[in-house]
Amino acid sequence: MDYREVRDYITEKEKLGSVMGLDNIKELLRRLDNPEKFAPAVHIAGTNGKGSIMAFVEETFVKAGMVVGRYISPTIYNYRERWRKNKEWASPEDIALAITAVKDEVDAMIADGFDSPTAFEIETAAAFWLFRYWKCDVMLIECGMGGRLDATNVIETDVLNVLASISMDHMSVLGNSLKEITREKLGIVRDNSVLVTYPQCDEVMNEIMDYSAMHNVKVIVADKDELIINEESFHSASFTYRGEDYDISMGGEYQIYNAMTAIDVLKYFKDVCGDFIYMGLLTTRWDGRFSIAHTNPLVIVDGAHNEDAWLRLRESLDKYFTNEKIVYIMGVYADKEYEKMIDILSPTMKKCYTVASHNPRALPAEELSKCLRKAGVEAESIGDVKLAVDYALDHAEPETKIVVCGTLSITGTALKYFNKMRF
Repeated sequence: MDYREVRDYITEKEKLGSVMGLDNIKELLRRLDNPEKFAPAVHIAGTNGKGSIMAFVEETFVKAGMVVGRYISPTIYNYRERWRKNKEWASPEDIALAITAVKDEVDAMIADGFDSPTAFEIETAAAFWLFRYWKCDVMLIECGMGGRLDATNVIETDVLNVLASISMDHMSVLGNSLKEITREKLGIVRDNSVLVTYPQCDEVMNEIMDYSAMHNVKVIVADKDELIINEESFHSASFTYRGEDYDISMGGEYQIYNAMTAIDVLKYFKDVCGDFIYMGLLTTRWDGRFSIAHTNPLVIVDGAHNEDAWLRLRESLDKYFTNEKIVYIMGVYADKEYEKMIDILSPTMKKCYTVASHNPRALPAEELSKCLRKAGVEAESIGDVKLAVDYALDHAEPETKIVVCGTLSITGTALKYFNKMRF
C-alpha cells in the first residue's frame, strides 16, 4: 500500500470503533515477532498532561543523543504526527511500510478466525514496528484511553511507568468515580516495577499507594513541597525543584507540575541524560497547551476538553489576567460535560464565538451558543474556526485577550491557521 491507501484502510477499520481488551493486539504483535520488546519504554497513562510530560522527556532524550520513538494520540496537526522519531513525524513512506506489514498479519488473523484488530490496535502495532525499524534506543508510549485494557498495555518488562494528572473523563468506559478511573490507569503498572506520578489529589494518591503496596511497586511522587516557583508568566516559568534550578518556556502553572514529573522521570535515566535535563526543559514546546498563537492582540490556544483541564485553564487565566474579561472561540464534543465548562469559564467571558469541528461527536455551534446565553454570556454562532478567528481579530482591541479552547480538533485547526498567517 502507498500512503493514500493506508489512510483509506485505516478509515475503513475505524468503522469497527473501539474495543477494549488485549487479546487481539497481543496476537497481532506475536505474529510481528513482538516488536514491543525491542527497546526499553516509558509508558504513561493519565487524564491530562500526558503529552506535555512526554514532550519534556522526549526533548531531553534527543538532546542526550538518543534515538527516540514516540507514539501519541490524538493528534492536532496531521495523521503522521502519531509516530515520531527524534521529534520528527514519520514519513508517508515509513508509515506505508509499517501499516502494510501490519495489514498482512491482520489479514492472516482474520483468515484464521480472529476478529479484525481495530484501527487503534493496528496503529499501535505499527508504532512498535516502526520503533524497531528505526532502531530506537527508547520508546515513549502514551495510552489512548484508560490503561488496563488500552492497546498500548502490552509492554511487560524494561519499562518505567508514569501517571499524569488523573481526573474525571471517559466515565462511560473507565468508571464513575476517581477510584475506578485510577484503578484503570494503574493497570499499566506491573508487579515489582517503578512508577513516577504527578502530584495527585488525595483520593487518587491513596489508590496509587494501596496498589503499589499490594504489587511491590516503587513509587516516585513529584513533590510540591520540594518546589519553589521563582518567576512565572503566561509564556514561561523559573522554579527550583529538589534543590536544582530550572526554566521552562511554556505557560500555565500546571506545566510546572508536569515539568516536575518529567524531571523525576529523567532522573531515573540520570546516567544517560542527567547533564541535559536543564536545557531539555528550557527548549521544550508542546503546541495546544496554553500556546501563544498571536501577540497583538494576544491569542492563547489551549486544548482543555474536560473538567479538570477547564479548571486549570481558569486558574491560569485568573492568575495572569486578573479581573480581565476574555473573548473566547469555543467548540466542544456533545459527549463531554460542557455545561461544567460553561460554569467554570463563563465568569471570565466577555463574549464567546462558538464553532464546531467536522467530527461527528461535535456539538452544533448554535446549540453551544444557546447554552452560553442561558448562562448570561454574550454568544454568537460562527460555525467555522477560521471564520471565527478572523472575526475575533477584526473586532479586537489591542488589549483584548482571546482564548481558543474546547477540543483538540478545534485548537489544532486554529493553530494551523495562525501558523499560515505568519508566513
